[in-house]
Amino acid sequence: MKFLKSIGFVFAFFYLGLLHAQDYKFIPKNQHLLTDEDAKTMEFAITPDVLLFSDQGQRLPMSQVELMTNSDYTPFFYVDAEQKLKSIVFKRNTSKNNTITTNLESEFIKGEKALDFIITDLEGNTFKLSDLKGQVVVLNFWFTTCGPCMMEMPQLNKLRSSFKTKKVKFFAITFDKKETVEQFLKKNKFDFTITPNANDVIMMYGVQNYPTTIVINKNGEIIAKEIGYRTNIEPVLTTFINAGL
Repeated sequence: MKFLKSIGFVFAFFYLGLLHAQDYKFIPKNQHLLTDEDAKTMEFAITPDVLLFSDQGQRLPMSQVELMTNSDYTPFFYVDAEQKLKSIVFKRNTSKNNTITTNLESEFIKGEKALDFIITDLEGNTFKLSDLKGQVVVLNFWFTTCGPCMMEMPQLNKLRSSFKTKKVKFFAITFDKKETVEQFLKKNKFDFTITPNANDVIMMYGVQNYPTTIVINKNGEIIAKEIGYRTNIEPVLTTFINAGL
């Protein structure tokens, strides 16, 4: 697994030949599709926080940005209110048997030992993963401007509540600074133990796509890794947590 640094690749497109995009339900509502004219004239900085999708809603690794130069695919660009690029959907143009590379980041050996780390929460409390053996540990990798991350939060809050009497620790790991997270929490509820400034852990686990959730059993072994937004994240994680207890 390879962590992609935040220095983005800048692409200038002189002609895109965009088709009319359908209403993709998996695109966050606070994003809108660029018009053909705008997309032809804008320059885009593609950084790790930009989400890549197939036209079926499959989350793609950042390595698939190379589809930008593949004539068999048309990219559709979604931006926020400030015209900042947030998502790209790659629509297949032909009926050829083209396949999009599997997201290698989602692959792991079930039962592999989780890498040890130390994290610090918003109150200054520190936690060492190896000290939590005997408990299931859930790691959610997110950041404050990640639309899909926010969409999962109500279910994650419910998940934490349902296991409050069990030996389960829930950590929300982000590269955002403490001040940024505190501002976010004034308007949004996230009941996990939040650990800001955790770039070292993100790099250690090779996280490129957000949200990513990892479940570690009471023996310190990884038993699940979920990449990207899921509408049923609560029951999926519930099953893995129960198996790990």
